[in-house]
Amino acid sequence: DYDVVHEALTQGRLYGKDAKRLSSASAYSSVSTTQIEEFINPIHRLWAESSRINPISQIPYFILDRVTLWYKDGVKNLVVENEALSADYNNADFRNIRANASTIYPVRDLKTLNTITERYYSLAVELAYKRMLAQHEYVVIESYSDIALPWNGLNDLDIVIGVKPGQMLVYEPKKYLAAVQLVTTTYSQEEIRTARIVELIKPLKVVNVPPFRSEQLLQALKEKIPPLLEH
Repeated sequence: DYDVVHEALTQGRLYGKDAKRLSSASAYSSVSTTQIEEFINPIHRLWAESSRINPISQIPYFILDRVTLWYKDGVKNLVVENEALSADYNNADFRNIRANASTIYPVRDLKTLNTITERYYSLAVELAYKRMLAQHEYVVIESYSDIALPWNGLNDLDIVIGVKPGQMLVYEPKKYLAAVQLVTTTYSQEEIRTARIVELIKPLKVVNVPPFRSEQLLQALKEKIPPLLEH
């Protein structure tokens, strides 16, 4: 991801490879072409090596977060900065994203980070999601890092598709969300891994996907995905 992150930082922005790829494959109605990646992914975290962080603080190993709030009257980009690392990352690229931020929130402890997270992170996803729903008939939501549900505000899904090496699996949305809710009550302080959910429910359909060369992949997926949607 380094090339993409470097490209973003030189513009005073922050996004990753997935958002960059999705921006070229998505349609938009009224989003500034200069912030498409921020619309696709309203939150992006730039991680640091774990050895650079004092484990006593319990703060995740990150340098900064970019949080984009898509208000009706304008867009605001917030930067949440790990104060313990700010002196180590003060070159021109990081100065650009700080200069473009509507507000910068320095954090030095987990309590402060959690307070900012609770106030803005879910709101950022909600604002982008509602704007997408108002403009488009279909919205595809991708989770991250094997997390079962990327946002707790999702409660009306048409289909849930799981992907693992060699297979794509379809799950009944209501049962999937119910399983997430059940597990969340037990592990309320953790992000729920997909593996915990799929142990509780059976897929409606499984499609095997063999390895493909890069030039074959797009056409192969066009053939494999339609059967998944017929449920």
